[in-house]
Amino acid sequence: PPPPFRPPPGPNYLSACESALPLVYLVFAAAFALAAAAWSWALVRGGQNKAAGSQVHAIHWLMLALVVFKMIDLLLDSIRFHFLAATGSAEGWAAVFYVDSFITSGLLFTVILLIGTGWSLVKPFLNDREKKIVLFVLVLQVLDNVALVFLEENAPGSQGWYTWRDVLHLVDILCCCMILLPIVWSIRHLRAAAGADGKAQHNLLKLTLFRQFYIMVVAYIYFTRIIVFLLAATLSYEHMWLRFAATEAATLLFYVVTGFKFRPTEENPYLPVSKDDPDRDAALKDVDSEFGLDGDEGEAELS
Repeated sequence: PPPPFRPPPGPNYLSACESALPLVYLVFAAAFALAAAAWSWALVRGGQNKAAGSQVHAIHWLMLALVVFKMIDLLLDSIRFHFLAATGSAEGWAAVFYVDSFITSGLLFTVILLIGTGWSLVKPFLNDREKKIVLFVLVLQVLDNVALVFLEENAPGSQGWYTWRDVLHLVDILCCCMILLPIVWSIRHLRAAAGADGKAQHNLLKLTLFRQFYIMVVAYIYFTRIIVFLLAATLSYEHMWLRFAATEAATLLFYVVTGFKFRPTEENPYLPVSKDDPDRDAALKDVDSEFGLDGDEGEAELS
């Protein structure tokens, strides 16, 4: 007997609120690729300039890795939704996307944590408290991505779906709170150091930068975790894709502003003393005392 008649699925297999996502993610992937190229050029230029080369730190290369993985993440998301639209299935691409998503999210929180502690910029190590926070956030990210995979692979209303959704939101909030702690500690330390020694202006420059970074992180978290959900509640079903576009736009803006604030320049607010300045040794000793690096060994590591 002839096979039963099946009506055509329409222009694609995606719902009306998801039909624009392949193009949205592709556009933002291109935008992050441009950002990665611009950041690479800044690092190369800093490396070629001997004066600015000393200001290219390990954290700058981690920031480049984060932007590259974010670009790959968006490209894979675009490809995944394209195959979902064309065939209704994207199993192979989904697995690659989950792996890259885990790396990207882990790198994001790690980079924010390391910037907040001043690692590689003003000190070459993490203390025990900071190491515990980094490890705790990475463990939370593993749990967060397990929840993400379960939510993506199971339909809403299925057994355990709501439990994993709540776990995802709880873990996300915990990670956001944890990454703020090192920034608060650094601000408190610099505020105390600014009035305790003769390098008040030197410390106030760093204090201002940390305060700006704290406000940026809080604004990014508030927008992507709260404002976006409120925006989604006001949109019609066909325009729900704007929620994802707004999240990626906010992420791109956060990356660009953070890169601009912490770019490798000769006039770095962290270490504004030139290598040829006769007061350089005194400035380095000041940094050593601030972060517990007293002695010749700490000075050698910073220089």
